[in-house]
Amino acid sequence: MKRFVLMITFMLLGVLAHSQPAGDRQIPVSTKSQAALALYNQGKKLFDDVALAKAIKTYGQALDKDPDFFMVNYQLAFFYYLNQQNEKFEEYAGAAVNCKEKLSDAEGLLRDALVLIRKGSQDVTDIGRKLVELYPGDPESYKNLANFQSIAHDSVGVVKTLQQAIKATNNPAPFYNDLGYAYLSLKQMDKAEEAFDNYIRLQPANPNVYDSKGDYYMFAKKYEQAYISYMKANRMDPSFTTNKAEMAKHMYEQTEGKELEIVTM
Repeated sequence: MKRFVLMITFMLLGVLAHSQPAGDRQIPVSTKSQAALALYNQGKKLFDDVALAKAIKTYGQALDKDPDFFMVNYQLAFFYYLNQQNEKFEEYAGAAVNCKEKLSDAEGLLRDALVLIRKGSQDVTDIGRKLVELYPGDPESYKNLANFQSIAHDSVGVVKTLQQAIKATNNPAPFYNDLGYAYLSLKQMDKAEEAFDNYIRLQPANPNVYDSKGDYYMFAKKYEQAYISYMKANRMDPSFTTNKAEMAKHMYEQTEGKELEIVTM
């Protein structure tokens, strides 16, 4: 459940700003509210699992606790930017850019990126590279760089960055999902399938892994397998609608000239 070119890959791991040891590997996150921070971390996990509705709701609850929470506003702004919801983007981007909280250096870079994006720039990759230079041990640095490369339509750069992120993290599953879509955008089908299979291997209980594999099958014009994969995601979580499964069924029947035999389990 990701766009083929503009991948919805975000959410930085939350920790209190200005209170971390100097050698801490994680990007600091600024908020005065422990409750907001806890909700932010919950939302981040939900976004990683591509439970988008729940993630957005949780982030809204975090903003109820701390309306000036930069990272939440930034992440929501970026989400709506990727989904081309301009009014929502402006709402959250404005809140992030005008944040009165003292920001960390990393957050300052992300605010600079938002300022440029609001002015119409689609290339803020230099800012992402600076973030990686500041926090080379934090996989979330690479995640942001990959986001910036994706909006600059640099799929080759996205692949390289995600490969670095996988090496830098103890939780590579979301990065394999993103990597699969990056390979699809390059039409490197074998590598895409391998990435999605790694995603399934690491998170077999997450319905999104089967939705993503269904997208791979659709791209590969393997419509019967796509139908099966989409329906598996739906059975695990009905919020994954049957719309894409019905499209796969239609494409199979149009291509093969016969009805798709549906086996119920």
